[in-house]
Amino acid sequence: RFVLYNRSGNELRVESRTQNLYTKQLENSIFLCAMADNGNLAVVTEDVSAMAELLIYNSNMEQVLSWSMSSNDGTPLRMAFSPDGRKLAAGGGQMMTNLYLVNLASGDPVSLANQSGVPQWLGWTSASTILAVYDSRAVLYYAGGGERAAYEFAGNTLKDISVDAAGNVALLLGSGQLHQAVMMDKSLNVQFSGTVSSANSIVRAGSLFYLLSDSGVECYNTSGEQQWSQTLAAKPHALLADTKELLLFSGNTAQVLEVPQK
Repeated sequence: RFVLYNRSGNELRVESRTQNLYTKQLENSIFLCAMADNGNLAVVTEDVSAMAELLIYNSNMEQVLSWSMSSNDGTPLRMAFSPDGRKLAAGGGQMMTNLYLVNLASGDPVSLANQSGVPQWLGWTSASTILAVYDSRAVLYYAGGGERAAYEFAGNTLKDISVDAAGNVALLLGSGQLHQAVMMDKSLNVQFSGTVSSANSIVRAGSLFYLLSDSGVECYNTSGEQQWSQTLAAKPHALLADTKELLLFSGNTAQVLEVPQK
């Protein structure tokens, strides 16, 4: 399933691969939505009596939870359901990020962290760990609270992040004209860190990672050794690599990317 909505609009549509499942009109403007694998849906809306309201619906589009969020709580900018869809991590704020965990069974939000900076990415790397990437550091939290590991960017700027299906992490950092790729496992243990050619985005897929630039795609292993490179006629926008084939999006097309023969 996936959810379609316009930010500041008040209508959302839940779709399957073949049909519309639900269409819902909300009273207030929508800020953010997140869909769980089991069909649970989280929606953050404007709230005239508070900063924002978090609404959670089950797979039958029945409301199971609501939370009016104050200015101290902050409006969520990132949300992610746990793999089983029973817990929701939500982080937001402006100068400071408040990271909360909402257990759908109890309904009571629990504060996990208060971190300076804006959350750039939020997701679960396992059933019990949550990865939050901020402006200056990546932090792995226990779902029960507390930091498990962290990686500091050391003054570099975060350009892109990619997490594969197994929870392995790839960071693309920049400092001036220099770009650095950092490969980490799901516990944030560094596997490789080194200078790479200029790129717009990075994609992690197991023991490989891919760099997308204005003109093409490069493939490396997690030791930093280039496996191949390919120049493209159109600027690549995205690459799906957690499949049997590489699916490349460029211009207005999606196509299977043929790996160059050595």
